[in-house]
Amino acid sequence: MYGDGAVVVVLAGGHTTGSVIVFVTLPSGLRYAFIGDLTWQIDGIRRRVERPRLLSRLADSDRGRLRQDLLRMIALDGLMRIVPAHDLGSYDGIPLLAPEAAARSH
Repeated sequence: MYGDGAVVVVLAGGHTTGSVIVFVTLPSGLRYAFIGDLTWQIDGIRRRVERPRLLSRLADSDRGRLRQDLLRMIALDGLMRIVPAHDLGSYDGIPLLAPEAAARSH
């Protein structure tokens, strides 16, 4: 996003068209993947669990693509911190960056 690889945005349109995964690397080297609604809870990654079929039919636009993206994120678990949008516990310990610090860093 800034040309330095610190923020990378990748299309992940299986849940909804236009969905993205945002990869962030902090100056400390900590790496995060903000996966939105690819899975709603981190258990979807750790236990390799998809949404129930009926719920997926209602919520997901392309189940096959969603499954591919989910498998890619499962492969990255342990290499970076994966943060689903609806799993509040996944946000624990993520450092906050003040807006003025963000402006200075890029």
